[in-house]
Amino acid sequence: SSGINAEYGLLSDLEKTRTTLNEIAQEHSHLLYLQEKKNNRKWEDDSEAENCKSCSKEFGVSLRRHHCRNCGGIFCDNCSKGRSATPSSKARVRVCGPCFLELNPR
Repeated sequence: SSGINAEYGLLSDLEKTRTTLNEIAQEHSHLLYLQEKKNNRKWEDDSEAENCKSCSKEFGVSLRRHHCRNCGGIFCDNCSKGRSATPSSKARVRVCGPCFLELNPR
């Protein structure tokens, strides 16, 4: 009976370890993705953007382009309302929604 309990305890510990390792692997993959995203940031040229990167509305006379000061993407005013300090600026500057969440985790 105590041998069965010990075996059950080991199996339970093994399953907890597997779950923890899977969680660590998922977090590692997410961190690699974020690092790659940061490494590939570039200031998008106005001529490259016909639409907002977030809502896809078409830019024109009444819908102006705004650069996110963190990722360099081009967004409409509504999709770049966030203001945040960035790695390159201590002042609060215009950032897109995803960058605002990245720079201001809850």
